[in-house]
Amino acid sequence: MQEKLSVPVVIDTDVNVAAMSEAKFGNATDVDSCLYITVGTGIGGGFYYRGQTLNGLSHPEIGHIKVRRHPEDRYQGTCPSHGDCLEGLAAGPAIEKRWGRKGDQLVDVDEVWEMEAFYLAQALTTFIYVLSPERIILGGGVMKQKQLFPLIRKYVLEMLNGYVSSPYLTADQIDQYIVAPGLTDEAGIKGALYLVMD
Repeated sequence: MQEKLSVPVVIDTDVNVAAMSEAKFGNATDVDSCLYITVGTGIGGGFYYRGQTLNGLSHPEIGHIKVRRHPEDRYQGTCPSHGDCLEGLAAGPAIEKRWGRKGDQLVDVDEVWEMEAFYLAQALTTFIYVLSPERIILGGGVMKQKQLFPLIRKYVLEMLNGYVSSPYLTADQIDQYIVAPGLTDEAGIKGALYLVMD
């Protein structure tokens, strides 16, 4: 692209640049690190730490970690590679195939969101142990179901069981730790623009 267009080209993932833009302009401007997870047609995540996004052998594939199955879940999962990984059990298509309707048509069905929160909280707990982000931001179409946030926060505290000591990981502070994007649906595009300007 650089050769053909004669302009500098910078490449990163949509979720990495979303994490970066939330750190620069959104709900993580007051911390040095943040994890951005999008839950929609798939599940992806990006990690920002002190001015850099995380890349290694490839980009992080946060949506494909294994999670413990909910005791009442008999759904096999939608992921063509792993079946019942996090994305296979908790992304939008999994909700629709498991329950027979899209998530926005299941707003008042409590067991849908309890199960969804159970899976997402397991993932967040793992990422807290591994990456120790100072803020977790949850975006994407599924996360527009606002009833998910308190359920996820509750499960995260239960699953951590006091093991990680932080003022943010307490019942009266966790709503400032696990948050929605400050840049709403524009985090990715604003991050991409910032990446080019930087």
